[in-house]
Amino acid sequence: MEKKNPLLAGLLNMLVPGSGYWYVDEDRGHFIKTLLIGIAAIVAMVVVGTTLQKTTGFPLPQGTCVGMLLLIVLVPLFLNGQKAASHHNFVIDNASLYTGRQHGTGEAQLARNQHLRDKGMISEQEYDSRKDNLTSKK
Repeated sequence: MEKKNPLLAGLLNMLVPGSGYWYVDEDRGHFIKTLLIGIAAIVAMVVVGTTLQKTTGFPLPQGTCVGMLLLIVLVPLFLNGQKAASHHNFVIDNASLYTGRQHGTGEAQLARNQHLRDKGMISEQEYDSRKDNLTSKK
């Protein structure tokens, strides 16, 4: 698994609601749910903004009301996409940290394998194979 860019996930989620979830985890459920809710919210904000703009006595420039109302939808979409990517990266970092702690450093693994060889628990060929694997990873 590779890390995902939180800024890109947020922008994708804002441009096409739910696409940030697809970019991060290919999560079809979140993608469809966010797409439907996001489109409905955007349409509702455009309709409300246009209606408010057309009322008499509302001295705002054309599109200002719609733009402000759209921010109410687009900012949370951006933040949710960013949060999904950050959580994904956090999980990857913790998994690699756990794996590193479980296996230890290369020197510790080599010492452990040598100890197993000395006790007769692994063969000389198995020891050499493990040693070659450890040195090739460096």
